[in-house]
Amino acid sequence: MSRFTVDIIVENRHGVLYRIAGLLTKRKINIERINAYAVKGDGISKIFFTADIEEKIVDTVVKQIDKIIEVIDIKYHKAKL
Repeated sequence: MSRFTVDIIVENRHGVLYRIAGLLTKRKINIERINAYAVKGDGISKIFFTADIEEKIVDTVVKQIDKIIEVIDIKYHKAKL
């Protein structure tokens, strides 16, 4: 397993973080670190989380998160230890 940081830009709506966390829970992925904040005045939030994810499924997980309707953009990279 490798540690990845996932950066997500979302519409600031009720339940978005819940749906992202639910998707990770179904795959038994534990969030090690998370930060989320609203971008001033435009209804957009940024969410950053770090988790241990198997390299062979990280693309699939990111694509599934990207299908959440409020997700505007998503990127990931290996976390620096």
